[in-house]
Amino acid sequence: MKLAPAEGRTRADIGRMLNPRTIAIVGMKDDSPFPQYVQRTLDHSDATVYFVSPKYDTVMGRTAYKDLTDIPGKIDVVYAVTNAAVSVSIAEQCVSLGIGGLVLVAGGFAEAGANGVELQGRLKAAAEAGGFAVAGPNGLGIINVPHQVSLTLASDHKRRPGGISVISQSGAVLSGVAMAAWRLPSIGLNVLVSAGNEAVTDLADYVDYLVDDPGTTAIGLVIEKIRRPEAFFAAAKRAILAGKPIVALKLARSTRTQELAASHTGSLTGDAWVYEVAFRQLGIGIARDAEELVDRLAIVEQLDSSYWTAVENLAILTFTGGFASMCMDLATDEGINVPPLHELRGWVAENLPGVSVPNPLDTTGMGALKWPEILDIYGKSSQIDAYLMVHPLAEEDAGPGGSPFVQLFAEASATHGKPFIVSNCATELGGWATGIIDAHPGAATGYGPRATLRGIETLGQFVRARTALTAVASKPEPLARPSGTPIVGPEGNMLPFADAMRLLRENGIPVAPYHLLTEDEETTVPSFEGPYVVKLSDVAHRTEHGAVLLNIDADALPAAVKELREIAQADGLASVVAVQPMIQAKGEAFLGIQNSELGPMVVFGLGGIFVEVLKKVGGRMAPITRSQAEELIAEFEETKLMHGFRGQEPWNLDALADLLVNAGQLAAAGAGWMDSIDANPVLVTDDGFLAVDALCLVND
Repeated sequence: MKLAPAEGRTRADIGRMLNPRTIAIVGMKDDSPFPQYVQRTLDHSDATVYFVSPKYDTVMGRTAYKDLTDIPGKIDVVYAVTNAAVSVSIAEQCVSLGIGGLVLVAGGFAEAGANGVELQGRLKAAAEAGGFAVAGPNGLGIINVPHQVSLTLASDHKRRPGGISVISQSGAVLSGVAMAAWRLPSIGLNVLVSAGNEAVTDLADYVDYLVDDPGTTAIGLVIEKIRRPEAFFAAAKRAILAGKPIVALKLARSTRTQELAASHTGSLTGDAWVYEVAFRQLGIGIARDAEELVDRLAIVEQLDSSYWTAVENLAILTFTGGFASMCMDLATDEGINVPPLHELRGWVAENLPGVSVPNPLDTTGMGALKWPEILDIYGKSSQIDAYLMVHPLAEEDAGPGGSPFVQLFAEASATHGKPFIVSNCATELGGWATGIIDAHPGAATGYGPRATLRGIETLGQFVRARTALTAVASKPEPLARPSGTPIVGPEGNMLPFADAMRLLRENGIPVAPYHLLTEDEETTVPSFEGPYVVKLSDVAHRTEHGAVLLNIDADALPAAVKELREIAQADGLASVVAVQPMIQAKGEAFLGIQNSELGPMVVFGLGGIFVEVLKKVGGRMAPITRSQAEELIAEFEETKLMHGFRGQEPWNLDALADLLVNAGQLAAAGAGWMDSIDANPVLVTDDGFLAVDALCLVND
């Protein structure tokens, strides 16, 4: 069979697969374990369901067709409960049927060796020829909760209709997300997709579809690997700008099993760290487990968009000191600012005897009497843009002792036009309180204080990200690879020192002067003054060979060069010698470029011993804007080393931001051939920043 090419999946194809009007189920039989999983579809969905079986006349009490071609009319989605080989045959038959999508749950594809790779290749070719989407293979299928379509092997967990759609590369974790969502009565689920091997339709396709899906208001992702980073991040950006927050759970965050890159940049970063950098930069929330994924989407999902705020300043209102203290600590953990509100100290002292701290506020026993006044005064504060109330609010608390507090708090959201968020002291709210919250578009609730604060943090991050995404870094033209012949070593293919330093200098990263002495060249004194640093220039890890000599004056230069050439000969190293001035520095920075699996990125940290001692580096995907460079620098503010530590003169942070922007341009321009660059150290001098060395690894 000759398969014609097609232009990938369209949103319409995915829409027909995830929201089908007609369904064909192939391979089902009554004595298999699978009928129970699709029973809901038969009983409650308004989709027309056909069974296809060459062996049986009926399946699950319905007439079965012998072949897909016997079904009258077009089929939106085919669900195959068959082995890998038969599944591929079904895909090839679907080429001419005009289907929207194919759901495959069989294993035995690319994850299973050479034969499986061949089968997956045939599957992909068929889908491209037929222009249909494929969920899987090697997944658990799809679920449309509002339309009660269940084409899956997942157990029929309780699922409440709502706006959160979840795409998972782990079928089992998808079930965990569904169970976690059931805990919160005020939120629900839209579509759930077990993406499996993503042989045809991947995360980028699904997210791109969900941007325009009217039933999706928020997106959860369970990710093992992003296969098409550029397309994925373009779709995710479109989603966030469209008002649809994303939270991702990245699996396999521990140290990767494959060998890390030999460059220093590679040893400081791992796959999970790169994902986290990229997600935070775009405004994608980060979860560590299924419950946290739901918690982080819960608040923004409940609030009407007119009540979304950046959560620059949160007011915490409680009735006990214990909850006030605990919530303050949790808010700090989440990076949420809780301002002291000193201007309210007088009113608090006068009206709430014994209370001295306005925020977080422990209203004590007087809170019940002063509650309307508290809400009015705090609600009018121009500093505060979000409010959290924490109180024991069980089912039995309905009535005079409980309901008025929640009712007045929820009403305050409409009065002041800001989000007012309620948390029980633990677990979900009682049903009466949930009913009050649901009736107010500016009110929301979470699953206890920690979960609620996670949701508040995600709300703020999402709103800030939408604003920040309007600024776009200019994308440079591709940069030609330097012409120097790479030096092959255990680290990889390394550009010669001179080419690497020239690359930095020509792309806006100042470098220290250097004077090269090639093999057998007579030693000459540089034009710049000593004393000097003398080193083998084209060796990645010189200190391991004793190939760096310090404080060499002009008279001792010939002897130093001779010593280094002898080391080169003994250790089988390149013998080119570099001479540089000893530079008086007031600090050191680490600057790196890494061509990660998600794309080029800039890595920054404090240099010298601090990069190892602090074990802290920051990063941004390249290219970067000026504001992103400034945010990266701000991540190190707590160290105080750049800001005038112990009376020292602060660094020129404007010049540092320029340096990072230029590094981002270089990273993006050289992404086609560059693996990594280490500029360590970058010296901080009175005249600015100077890279004294550069290790640049290039691909084959």
